[in-house]
Amino acid sequence: MRTRRRIASVLTAVAAVAALGVPTADAAVTDNATLTIYRQGSLTSGEKSVISSALTGYYGPTDLAVSIKSSGTYTGSSETDIVYQAGALPATTIGRTWCDDAVTARKCDQHYVRFNDNTSSIGAINKSNACHESRRAVGLTHGPQASPKLGLYDNRLGCMSYDDVYGLGSNNIQNINATYQVQPGAVP
Repeated sequence: MRTRRRIASVLTAVAAVAALGVPTADAAVTDNATLTIYRQGSLTSGEKSVISSALTGYYGPTDLAVSIKSSGTYTGSSETDIVYQAGALPATTIGRTWCDDAVTARKCDQHYVRFNDNTSSIGAINKSNACHESRRAVGLTHGPQASPKLGLYDNRLGCMSYDDVYGLGSNNIQNINATYQVQPGAVP
């Protein structure tokens, strides 16, 4: 069931892009190692909890420092890195991620993650979904775009696998740490 959900999600991407705007390159990363997030009021308390648990648990062992904010900052030089929301998406789409404020072709000051507000046909979001949809903001890609290239179902991709994998894979951790290297003694 979950595998079919992911495949169906990919097949409906064109419709979602039309509704949400054109996404940036698959790995337009946030602009620093402090990952600030805000969970808008359109999300249920359960969804907010899943997102927080996934990001602090999965990204905690990396060079990223996750900071959950009580409000979002939408303009200026210190925008919230990822804004999570619930909203209308095609019935078989779990979520979509897009860059709202590109700094360069490879860096984005603010990403949005929209989860489907109608989960009747796809089920509630889980930690794997939260990790997977947060991927663009931290530079993770699907297997064929990963370095080294991996298959879509390779568990070294962790939550980027098309299987529901709960956690980051070794490939993901290496790529995040290579992108956000923290110097010894420095605070991220």
